[in-house]
Amino acid sequence: MGTSLTGIHFLISYGCPAECDHCFIWGNPRRDSGMTLERIDQFLNQIMAVGTIASVCAEGGESFTRYPALLHLMRRGTELGLGVSALTNAFWVESREMATSRIDELIAAGMSSLGVSTDEWHQKHIPVEKVDLLLAVCEAAGLSASRMESKIEGVMFRGRAAEWLAPGRPTKPAEEMTACPHEQLGAPSRAHLDCYGRLHLCQGLAIGDGSLRQAIEEYDPARHPIVRLLLNGGPIALARFAADLGFEMAPRYVDDCHLCYRAREFLRPRYPELLGPDEMYGA
Repeated sequence: MGTSLTGIHFLISYGCPAECDHCFIWGNPRRDSGMTLERIDQFLNQIMAVGTIASVCAEGGESFTRYPALLHLMRRGTELGLGVSALTNAFWVESREMATSRIDELIAAGMSSLGVSTDEWHQKHIPVEKVDLLLAVCEAAGLSASRMESKIEGVMFRGRAAEWLAPGRPTKPAEEMTACPHEQLGAPSRAHLDCYGRLHLCQGLAIGDGSLRQAIEEYDPARHPIVRLLLNGGPIALARFAADLGFEMAPRYVDDCHLCYRAREFLRPRYPELLGPDEMYGA
């Protein structure tokens, strides 16, 4: 994978002040796991040794819950020649002055763009006025920023969405779910890195533990016990494998992610190093 991977998304924290219905990372205010400055430096050193990574993005959870770590990633990434960006839900915006101060600091650190999440689920927790103010501050400062809005038609039913949003939604036959429609599992161009050093191809589906550089350079989709099934038959192939081990597969699911997530959830005890950590499964 070392030759195809060009971007790493740092999951700065699994914590988030919001607890949105559609969150596939199960972010909530009670989680405190996150990256330290020392771990960020270690991860960046390993990433640079790979030789193909061109950019990093800070997200979560909510990246601004660990602002010193976020700022450090922006600074160190820039010093190493990487493109740096971040995502936020704007929970931290208390005033124009405060937002301006932070945005100016992040621009000075090298941040090139900021994505701001807002939709019907985020707005239950974060007033849209905070998003509007942050976007206005970014525009005034000359920072590229975009409003990231989700609609029910675009929700991927994994994580909390599989529990809270799936009930009552229209479904389709599991037999039709023969390919992963969202991730390039065979040759991914980006992956998600969490505070434990797990590199996720899809949130909750990891390459494994250990050396980040080794995980990237030695990744073989044909030998990965979960990925090989998804590549050779999609979520239904993974679910059939799980069914042989006792998984009770329903005839219909909301979408491909819904079936894949349920099968992975069942298989976690068998592949704990590949299907985790607990935070990704609401544990």
